[in-house]
Amino acid sequence: MIPDFTPYLMAGEQLMWQGESHKDGPAPQASGSHSLLLFAVIWTLMSALIFGVVFMTSGSELKGGTLAATIIGAVLFIGIGVWLFIYTFHFTHEYYALTDKRFLCMSEKGVMIHQSELCRVVSAELVGIKNGCGSIVMRTDITHRRRVNGHTHTTRECWSMRGVEEPSECYRILTSVLALNYQTANPANFR
Repeated sequence: MIPDFTPYLMAGEQLMWQGESHKDGPAPQASGSHSLLLFAVIWTLMSALIFGVVFMTSGSELKGGTLAATIIGAVLFIGIGVWLFIYTFHFTHEYYALTDKRFLCMSEKGVMIHQSELCRVVSAELVGIKNGCGSIVMRTDITHRRRVNGHTHTTRECWSMRGVEEPSECYRILTSVLALNYQTANPANFR
């Protein structure tokens, strides 16, 4: 059952659409799940390789506390990789709402986890449909910059609605709200 978003609406704000994520929908491509999966596999393989080499080369030299510490380290490092791998496929139920001004996202526990102004959205894309459910990615004008090894990397913030029912209808409502907001913000362009 979709929770009531009415208490979260601002004065004069209208609820245009609400829905929820479904397990049967496509994978959340915008959330970086592919990168996390690759990282988890590399982490697990490297941990297993390193600790495997330690066990094979040390042989009978590992005794008592050293052996216990090595086994605990191996279990922890390999365990982290396995947990990351499993977490990549973990489904979290989310609820979404579009108003005439904002995008709202609530967790399955009823906690508001994201609320942002739709005027920040630069483009929206329907990225996949599977079993009647689809995902919508909204690219924003919000950028994050970081410097790594003397190079500046800029990433654009994206918001997504994963596995929503009737994604074409949701996408139609979203794009019409975005167009209306653009016309309201730029009236000189529409005379």
